[in-house]
Amino acid sequence: MVIKLFLQIFFSLPVWLLRCLVFKRSITINNQILDFQTQVFLGLQSLQANSFDDPNSFNSAKELREIIESSREGLPLNAKPRMLVETLDHLIQSQYGDLKVREYCPERQLVQSPILYFHGGGYVFGSIKTHDPWLKFFSAEMGVRIFSLEYRLAPENKFPSSLQDSNLALEWLGDKLSLPIDKISLCGDSAGAHLAGSLSTYRALNNLSLPLSQCLIYPMIDPTCSSKSQNDYAEGFFLSKKAMIWFWDKLMHSRKDLQDPIFNLTINPNTALPKTLVITAGFDPLSDEGESYARLLHNNGNEVHQIHYPHLIHGFVNMTALRAAKDASKDIINTYKNYLNQ
Repeated sequence: MVIKLFLQIFFSLPVWLLRCLVFKRSITINNQILDFQTQVFLGLQSLQANSFDDPNSFNSAKELREIIESSREGLPLNAKPRMLVETLDHLIQSQYGDLKVREYCPERQLVQSPILYFHGGGYVFGSIKTHDPWLKFFSAEMGVRIFSLEYRLAPENKFPSSLQDSNLALEWLGDKLSLPIDKISLCGDSAGAHLAGSLSTYRALNNLSLPLSQCLIYPMIDPTCSSKSQNDYAEGFFLSKKAMIWFWDKLMHSRKDLQDPIFNLTINPNTALPKTLVITAGFDPLSDEGESYARLLHNNGNEVHQIHYPHLIHGFVNMTALRAAKDASKDIINTYKNYLNQ
């Protein structure tokens, strides 16, 4: 309760007052200046006892999952939706067990093409619950129906478990709405963005119908974690290089996965993919690989558009109580809306 009240006060403070109260120099790396409110927020976060900068400090993935999700529950990190959004949970029966899908129905539907959404969390944590505030905001701002998938998590379920779940959910959604797959868009953040790209690649390589488009928000792309941004922003900016290496290790079934273009998205699949919107953040270890993926798609003749937010960090769509994060999220939504209305 005390933390919640403190954060509510913090998020309400104007930036000019924050600068007067907190004597910090602005952080500049690679000619990018970190948003000041975000910078102070990261400083507050570093005071927490539990951080996933180094997942190896936890006894198990299950312990990490429980601590992170419980520590964030109820915190006012997200902006409120501007219209009523109703939710309805569905169950998809499969040979791997029931899969839960949460449907978001805005009061006014302005976009006809539905979105199948995959949450982030390094494939190890995250759920439809952790991303519920963001998706209510997303659905309300865009006026679109969103279906959020609770896919199986690693390391209990290695690659390609989540891919199997996502493909099943896409086909279920097409049947449920009596829509062809090419009228449905895929979207995800971080690991969820990798899952969206992985699913599109899988369907392309297997000559299956492709989704209308894909929106990849600061995507995981490169399991080698060898980009310049992985080193430049290795720690201190919410997501760490150590965490990324650990996440990929928990997801990977065997070393053979590194040669699979469905797993390792840095490998050219030499096939047509859906039109793609790639979102990158300046102070994010994944920034360079997201940009490289956009270039790879472009060089292959695919329609791709990249938006870069140099002043923000990984995970910002789940932190829309921060002014700059909210503005960027609304900008993404407006661009994505045009993708779906074309």
